[in-house]
Amino acid sequence: MQVLAWLLIPLVATVLGVAWLVWRGREPKPADPEQGMEDLARFREAMEKPLPPLNRESTTEPHDLGESR
Repeated sequence: MQVLAWLLIPLVATVLGVAWLVWRGREPKPADPEQGMEDLARFREAMEKPLPPLNRESTTEPHDLGESR
């Protein structure tokens, strides 16, 4: 029974350590609710902007993969 207790100590310490790291690593809450709403509005505006068109012109000469520039 004593061996089992000695094996449980590192297991409990590991579980507590992981729980502490998860708790410390979470996103902080905004200190000011108004600031959080302003940040959300800025994010929403940025996501609503259309993306610029892709300019993918093909080159006339294919490049060798072994060539160095």
